[in-house]
Amino acid sequence: MKASQRATRSRTAAPLAAQCVAAVAGALSALVPASPWACGQVNSEDLRLLRRTPVVEVYEAVRQSVVFVTGPVFQGDRPKLEEFFELPGSEPLPESVGSGFVIHPAGYILTNAHGAERIVEPWVVLADGKRYPAELVATASQEDVALLKVDAGRQWPAVRLAAAGDVMIGETVVVIGHPHGLRHTCTAGIVGAVGRSTQLADRGNMTLRDLIQTDAAINPGSSGGPWFNVVGEVMGMTVSMKQGAENISFAIPAATIRRVLPGLLDPERRYGLLVGLQLEEGPEGCRVAAVEADSPAAAAGVQPSDLITAIDRRPTPTPLEYQFALVGRRPSEPMAIELLREGQRIEVSLELGRRPKPDGAALSRRMLGLEVAALDKETAQAMLLRVPRGVHVTAVDDRRYSAVKHKPAPGDVLARINAIRPRDLDHLGLLLDRLQPGQPVRLVLVRYREQTATRIDIKLALPER
Repeated sequence: MKASQRATRSRTAAPLAAQCVAAVAGALSALVPASPWACGQVNSEDLRLLRRTPVVEVYEAVRQSVVFVTGPVFQGDRPKLEEFFELPGSEPLPESVGSGFVIHPAGYILTNAHGAERIVEPWVVLADGKRYPAELVATASQEDVALLKVDAGRQWPAVRLAAAGDVMIGETVVVIGHPHGLRHTCTAGIVGAVGRSTQLADRGNMTLRDLIQTDAAINPGSSGGPWFNVVGEVMGMTVSMKQGAENISFAIPAATIRRVLPGLLDPERRYGLLVGLQLEEGPEGCRVAAVEADSPAAAAGVQPSDLITAIDRRPTPTPLEYQFALVGRRPSEPMAIELLREGQRIEVSLELGRRPKPDGAALSRRMLGLEVAALDKETAQAMLLRVPRGVHVTAVDDRRYSAVKHKPAPGDVLARINAIRPRDLDHLGLLLDRLQPGQPVRLVLVRYREQTATRIDIKLALPER
């Protein structure tokens, strides 16, 4: 073929190819509907639905359960007078910045012990900005878990805890907290690892183990905040960042929270209840390990090895849910218990017994060697106490303090037992009743005489019964 003929055919083929492409495009456009965006057919609500990720869904569902934990805080490792005294000319204490979350509708809140134990007078702030005074109920210092209580006369939206060990490496993590006081900040990442360990510098390099790791952004003030999975369950609680690293943060897992929380709640002692059950968690559920003789549980017919499946129709898959079911109840109140015994479902009615109230004055005399009385507001004010909490020491058994350099004396105020400040004699009884024979206990007593404030820190071994 000559060159002139090839050129002529090329010029003829080009328009034909273009016509073919145009014809195919026209046919496809008739079959495929036009883009709704191009036609302006999508409204703003449809676009918002497309943007609703699992992270958005979780945040909107649970944000009301996350609280801001604050209050005047003492800093540093050395004991300071300012923790208890508001002395003339002293600087105001800085405000703590931390996070927490509602674990029970009665107003129980979980946060970190390393933050809560330093707050002189804790407050919590809800998502709607309402502010409530809180009380430090109990701490598990070795696990860095603390329980606060707010009495607000209302039910609070509580989170759901994930099952122990139910964490998948690579799954989405939604973290809500208050970094640097920026309220209800939401960050997200993935679970990077489980079984990690870290040291808390502000707790004497105490080592925490079995932690969850994430790359979600964490900053000071995030501590105590919850980590959610995409179904809105709390898989962990923020504890720390890795110093000198980026995007490496750790959380106390739900398994640890489930293990320590029943002891922190302690509803039988706190609400004066007597049931008579010892429980354990097994692969099959909430199992009765033992039944005390002549107890309400024995009278109701509960037997060892029974599985407690529900209380008043509410499922109790673990001992923690059983403890939750006791919160707020009163002696003589009936409680319907559903049991599984050798494959048979049984329902029994149990009438809660009354647990004797611990006698704070008697326990202080026997366990601490201190005679105590109620602290009135006038005395607290005259002593320049920052918060009118504690009990007044009226006499001391010097034999108990023979090896102590700085001894307590009548007129002192017992201001703290371990991490908790007793508010009155009844509260003192609850605190002392929880302690075990031979257990070491840290006491803080304060004294104000001749315009001089004194703080006395004592480590005392409780007597063996």
